[in-house]
Amino acid sequence: MLTASFDELDVAIVDAVRSAPRASWRSLAKVLGVDPATVSRRWARMESEGAAWVAAHPSGSATPACALVEVDCAPGRLTEVARVLAEDTQAATVKVTSGARDVLVLAQAPDLDSLSDYLLNLVGRVPGIAKIRSHVVTRSTLEASRWREGALNPEQRRLLGSHAGLRADDAGVLEDVDTRILRALHTDGRMSFERLAEHVGVGPVPVRRRLSRMQKAGLITFRCDISRHLSGRSVSAVYFGSLDVQDLRAAEERIRSLPGVRASTFVAGPFNVIVDASLRSTAEVHDLEWRMGQEVPALRIQDRSLVLSMTKLLGRILDAEGRSVRSVPLISEQDGQR
Repeated sequence: MLTASFDELDVAIVDAVRSAPRASWRSLAKVLGVDPATVSRRWARMESEGAAWVAAHPSGSATPACALVEVDCAPGRLTEVARVLAEDTQAATVKVTSGARDVLVLAQAPDLDSLSDYLLNLVGRVPGIAKIRSHVVTRSTLEASRWREGALNPEQRRLLGSHAGLRADDAGVLEDVDTRILRALHTDGRMSFERLAEHVGVGPVPVRRRLSRMQKAGLITFRCDISRHLSGRSVSAVYFGSLDVQDLRAAEERIRSLPGVRASTFVAGPFNVIVDASLRSTAEVHDLEWRMGQEVPALRIQDRSLVLSMTKLLGRILDAEGRSVRSVPLISEQDGQR
């Protein structure tokens, strides 16, 4: 449920930005049927309050090696562990959860060797961690960047789709300048080409050309996230399940078509399917599990957890209300030199 400080137009603006993250305010306003100044003013307010933000992250052939990590903490150390982990570049997302794990981390690194090094040293490096169980990601079947609140009608979605840009599966690599562009756009995904050029140290025209190349090659993905005050789905749940290998591909489309499913990942570990969901209430936790059982009978949900606190979300440190406080770059300066 929206708070009194946000309304349906705010949510529609968020969904428009999600559909076309770098489109001009004029283009978005035309689709929404409002004045560009209104869209710009409302977005600036939401962004300044940490209620909405756009960030870029590497994708396609530039996607880092990732693992979902279950962390068990020593008694009384849970909050401290989550805060320490949140400062790591490699810890993209940090969730405090209920159930069989205290903290759930999405860890990432440029390659599997770097990821392994991070995971193998985690227990000894962070005081308060008692044990970890890692599940290396083999395939992301649904990215949270595709999530929408459902505030736009079909025609608006169609019009905004033309602004979203093409994504190809062409192989590509990130050069040092590309990495600097990604770092800057992780802090502010809607940064102007002029400001981006200042951050990167090259002219606006080369920056525009490089960004266009990365988008066409699928090397960069833009994602808009919001605080729970802006969403009607303030409850987050994580499901851990298993499918026979021959059923994995067939289950992809059915899992991601379920209402509330925000992200779906195939992993190597005791579970091979992990599903993230955004729900309206705790009562929907088992409703969605029942729906998954109906749509994908071969899927066996073996465990589930509620997110008690989202400490960090894809490189953004959050406060207790889920508002963005600051950014921790997902790509270090050293990564661009590899």
